[in-house]
Formats: sequence, C-alpha cells, structure tokens
Amino acid sequence: MDRRRFFKTAATAGVGAAAATALAAPAIAQENPQITWRLTSSFPKSLNIIFDAADQIAASVKNASDGKFTIQTFGAGEIVPPLQAGDAVASGTVEMAHTCSYYYIGQDPAFALGTAIPFGLNARMTNAWFLNGGNELINEFLAPRNLYAIPAGNSGTQMGGWFRKEINTIEDLKGLKMRIAGLAGQIMQKVGITPQQIAAGDVYAALEKGTIDATEFVGPYDDQKLGFAKVAKYYYYPAWWEGGPAMHAFFNLEKWNSLPKSYQQMLTDACAAANMSM
Repeated sequence: MDRRRFFKTAATAGVGAAAATALAAPAIAQENPQITWRLTSSFPKSLNIIFDAADQIAASVKNASDGKFTIQTFGAGEIVPPLQAGDAVASGTVEMAHTCSYYYIGQDPAFALGTAIPFGLNARMTNAWFLNGGNELINEFLAPRNLYAIPAGNSGTQMGGWFRKEINTIEDLKGLKMRIAGLAGQIMQKVGITPQQIAAGDVYAALEKGTIDATEFVGPYDDQKLGFAKVAKYYYYPAWWEGGPAMHAFFNLEKWNSLPKSYQQMLTDACAAANMSM
C-alpha cells in the first residue's frame, strides 16, 4: 500500500465529511428556528391553577424545543385588558392568549360554544366533544377571525355565586347587578338581573363598592383567592350556567400556520397536558 496516498485519501474524506456536516447544519437550524412569542392571559397571576396553565404551556414548549421556542407569559392587563385578549391575538398585537371564548359573545353568540352554555355539558363531556370534532367546528368558526384555538383547561362545574344579600325567592333577584359571563347573563335578564361582564381581577372592587350586587366566577378555591367572601356574605351552589367551562389557547392564525410542524405539535401536546392538569 502507498502510505502517502492512503493518508491523502483519508484526509480528503475527512474534509468532505466536515463539509457535509457544515452543509447539513443550516438545514437543521431552519427546521428549528429561534422563535419568541408573547402570551397574554385573561386571568390574574393570583389564580395560580388557572393562570399556571399558561406557564405550563410555555415551559413544555421551551423544554421540547431545547430552548429554541420560547413563550413569554403575561397576566391580565399587563399588555391588554383581560377581556380583549382574543382581539389582541386576532390583530397580531400578541401571538397567543389564554382565555375563554365566551368573553367575546358580543361579537357573535357562537363564541359561547367554546366555553360553556347554560344547561350544557360537564367537563368530561366537553373534552369528549372537543376531541371528537367539536374543536374542529370551533376552529372553522374562528378561522375568518384570524384565530386558531386548542383547549387548554377546564375549571369544572361552577358555583351559583356570591351575593351581598340573601336570596330566598326568585323575586329577590330582581334589580340586582350581577357579574355573569356568557349566554347565562341573557337568561338572568329574564328574571330581572342586570348582567355585567367584568374581568376576574376587577370583581372584588366592584363588589366592595356596591357597583355590583353579586358575582359568579369559578368555585371555592379561586373565589377565595379573589377575596369574594370578604365582601359578599351569601354563597350559593351549584350553577346551571356552566357545567364544565373550557379555556382555550388562542393563536394568531397566520402565526400558527407559519410555524414548523414540529413546533405546532409541541404546542398541541403542551396544551393537552395543561388541559388535563387543570
């Protein structure tokens, strides 16, 4: 064997392999680009179970992408008012939100179907519906609004709410101003209540000042976090208006479609885990 020719051939092969590796690196980088998104929540950070779903999604995506895809989470009001989170996503102000679709029924009553409707499904039924075509219908409805949504939490059957005065008959409801979301407010109007759509972080002050007479929100744990027991003495349960209210991660549709398929799958899996966790 010619030793010089052998070493020359080996060296050339080594250079070729290095060149091939160098050429491959940009392709890998293109498949896993460095992306930073912002998520605005409709919920204050004090609601640790609900708000933490956003942080869980962000942590899952960061870990799965080896830090290539990061999501900065912001509490209600830090970027936009809490009940405008979905609008901020649609307009491209932020890339995604964690919110309830029924906050936007003023734009179209069909938004209620993404969260809960009166006398509707419980949490297990809601998730079953989403998984078997329901969420596809939600996204057909959202697409013309430049939105895409994935279920990301369910707070379970809600309580009947906190009242500043005792309720003994349906007549006692007449004239009350009540914070109540979704289509339930329209039903409560029929018995004389004036419904108010107020974000979670603003309800305590409204109750304390007497701007409203009653509120519903979620259940004992979250309601205690928000301090309702301090300013409304009477608590009633359960509620007929939300048997299993869902939360969604809303994405700007153009931004979602521009993601690599691997990142879309990371977000899908992260939302599924957060949905189960809550």
